[in-house]
Amino acid sequence: MNFLLTALGILLLLLSLAGIAVGFFMALGRRTRVPGVFFALWWIPAVAAAGGILMNDPVTFYIGAFCFVVAGVAMLLENRDSQRPARGGRTGSGNAGKPTLFDRAKRRFSGWMKALEYRKGS
Repeated sequence: MNFLLTALGILLLLLSLAGIAVGFFMALGRRTRVPGVFFALWWIPAVAAAGGILMNDPVTFYIGAFCFVVAGVAMLLENRDSQRPARGGRTGSGNAGKPTLFDRAKRRFSGWMKALEYRKGS
């Protein structure tokens, strides 16, 4: 039984490291930079889950698996608008001017940092 768990952990570890490598490869391209980063970040909790299997630690496995599922749901929610087909023969994107969730979070974090710097300067 221990050999099977070790083999499963090594297989999951290699699969998750391959997922991270594919994400980094996608991030090298200009058009797929943001989806590539999201894809690479999505597979990092799978490395933790594989480590939990290899160490026979169920808590590490469950937390890694839970974070993997949450990251997958976040990735699906981020990309759901871009996967819709064009309706009515329109070829343009209806959300061309609408910022993505990533852009909104980046702006919010930037605003917090500017406010923090302003408070330090006062």
